Amino acid sequence: MGISVDSKFCHKAWANSFGGIDFPLLADFHPKGGVAKSYGLWLDEAGITDRATVLVGKDGKVLWSESVGPGGARVPGDLLAKVQELCG
Repeated sequence: MGISVDSKFCHKAWANSFGGIDFPLLADFHPKGGVAKSYGLWLDEAGITDRATVLVGKDGKVLWSESVGPGGARVPGDLLAKVQELCG
């Protein structure tokens, strides 16, 4: 699933820009950044979240995380390789 501090309306527009997506998007909108704060990803001075990927196992424990900064880009192939490495 994807989680961001954007509203569900922003999520819908983002998903539509890709022609739709097949995973759920959750809005960490109110209280703003509550989930992000619990993962240490809220950037208080900027009032935004860090752009990060957190892989969580079935037991709820964080398996791996990576931050690329607010304007950073992720490499989808690298993320898929990491999931395959951790989850077989």
